[in-house]
Amino acid sequence: MKKSFVLLLSIILITLFSYLSIKIATTKSIKNENEVNQYLYIQAKNHKAFLKEYINSLANLNTIEHLSIADDFFVIEAFIEKQTSNFHIQIYVKSKYYDISVYEEFEKDF
Repeated sequence: MKKSFVLLLSIILITLFSYLSIKIATTKSIKNENEVNQYLYIQAKNHKAFLKEYINSLANLNTIEHLSIADDFFVIEAFIEKQTSNFHIQIYVKSKYYDISVYEEFEKDF
C-alpha cells in the first residue's frame, strides 16, 4: 500500500510540474514573439517615415510613378498619381516573413 501511494504521488507531482513547465515555456514563447512583432512594427514605421521624407524632399515628381527600395526583410513601395492640382501618394511597407504591414496616403502639392 505504501509503495502504490508513493507511486501515485510521484505521478501526480510529475504531471503537475510538467503542466507548469509547459505553461511557463508557452508564456515565454508568446512574449518573445510579441517583442519580435513590436520591433518589426517600429522598423516598418521608420521605413515609412524615411520614404515619406524622401518623397517630400524631391522637387520634381512628374516623371515618377513608382518608387521601390530594396531591402532584405521588407517590401517598401510608393505609388504616385498625378492629379489636377497635386500628387496623390500611397506608401506601403510590408514585412516579407511576418504579418506586419504599414500603409499611408498623403497629398503633395506641385
